[in-house]
Amino acid sequence: MLSMRIDGTLTSTSWEWAGDRWRGGSSWISPCDHPALETWSARDSQRVVFQVRERMPGRSPHSPSSPRPVIARVYDDALSEASTWERAHHLIEITPSGITVSTGAHGPAPVYLTTNRSTLHGHWDVARLRSAAPHQRLDSIEIARLLALTGHYSTRTAWQAITLLTERSSAWFHDGELRMRMPEPARHDEPRELAPDARVVDGYERLLNAVLADHHYVPERTAIELSGGMDSTNVAMSLAARHGSALITGALIQEGKAGEQQRRRREAMIRYAGFRDTALRAADYLPMDPQHSPSMPLGPHEEIYIAGHSRLLAKWKADGVLWAAAGVGGDEMLSLPPQLRPPLEPDEAPRWLTPTTVEALRDQESGIPPAPPISDSTLRALACGAPMYLRAGLWPLYPLADQAAWRFGQWLPFSWRRNKHLARVRLQRLGFGREVTHPPLRENFHAVLNQALTRFGPATIRAMLDSGSPLIDGKFIDADELAAVALRLEQQQPTQKDQMVAHVLRLHRALV
Repeated sequence: MLSMRIDGTLTSTSWEWAGDRWRGGSSWISPCDHPALETWSARDSQRVVFQVRERMPGRSPHSPSSPRPVIARVYDDALSEASTWERAHHLIEITPSGITVSTGAHGPAPVYLTTNRSTLHGHWDVARLRSAAPHQRLDSIEIARLLALTGHYSTRTAWQAITLLTERSSAWFHDGELRMRMPEPARHDEPRELAPDARVVDGYERLLNAVLADHHYVPERTAIELSGGMDSTNVAMSLAARHGSALITGALIQEGKAGEQQRRRREAMIRYAGFRDTALRAADYLPMDPQHSPSMPLGPHEEIYIAGHSRLLAKWKADGVLWAAAGVGGDEMLSLPPQLRPPLEPDEAPRWLTPTTVEALRDQESGIPPAPPISDSTLRALACGAPMYLRAGLWPLYPLADQAAWRFGQWLPFSWRRNKHLARVRLQRLGFGREVTHPPLRENFHAVLNQALTRFGPATIRAMLDSGSPLIDGKFIDADELAAVALRLEQQQPTQKDQMVAHVLRLHRALV
């Protein structure tokens, strides 16, 4: 939503709007330029506050302007009201006692922070913030989590000098020191007993409609990531019910029989709603393919299939799309409590993880904030995914990650959550056949990833070993074991765990 560079020694409240950002001396705050967002600012004799926030539907947006001068009492009231904004927002207040950056409980866009002497830097893309960090030392706990695929929503990032501002928290910067202030744990609800005549599917449809109505977007300029899964399909059907066939859909299509099934299922959905579809074959944008290697630096959390996904977003943007809706959050919304989930089989760590990495995993919950209003895995998915959309000039919409949707899911009896029963019943009621509601084949990108690893994995691994890597220098990865993976891939004899080396290569690329 914003990037910034603020000199901590600045005491003046004389900030001006300078076309695309606020400026005060050598300091600046730059909001993302998107019609989903608006800005607000005010100042009194000693303080100045800036807010970048997601627009509320039915309200005229604030036009960008220099901070409006007000008396202290009016300033306090306006600041209090701004801090309770019910959509995504970030607040920055500069006072004689320091700089405070805070965020609310809503919204996907992250703010990463770092300090360099007396200057506070922030950005929504951690890769663009690296150059401002005072050093590049790695955070062993976060690196271990990324390598073992046990990520958490956390203040920690791959670099010790960079911090994520987590939901409802604030950061205070003064005299070169950055301190985090955590919120109170959010209250969670328990399942409720349904009335005998409860119409659960009707309630689900009303919920999704209400959540969508709470967001500002233009239907004709909105696309839907319609993979064909239960979550994206239900979001798509609710958008279709609100807006008819004004929407564009798209997806990355998988390989083999699962890909053929995915095509049939999506075609049924597209026929039903009259969507205009833009689909790409995932195998045309293989991970690690030098032909499709992203030109810009990427953060450690970017998805492996970003080449194809970014191409899809670029096609949408060229077609006039400015919003992209997806089903992120649906898994957690209808999840069962841990005690009711199938037990996980004990899983040995890949052999290339060193004792240093395994030892760091003992502290992997360090930096995790108090319980959020929605699941931490959903929040992590939002923070990790947002930079890809913002780079493409799109604003993401995640109806199933809304707090109202999460609360509705918690209220449901377990029978409606298990195996996403609610989502499937809703599609059955709309008239979709069993292949749509209960696909016999599991649709995932394993075949695409295997193809990428066998074609490009050996050369990519050996290039990493030849040039060196912070992962090897930091003793997180065993170079000999990694070389053995390259040989197995070259001989077309990979083990099941060798697929995980794609995440090692992704992390290496982000760190060099």
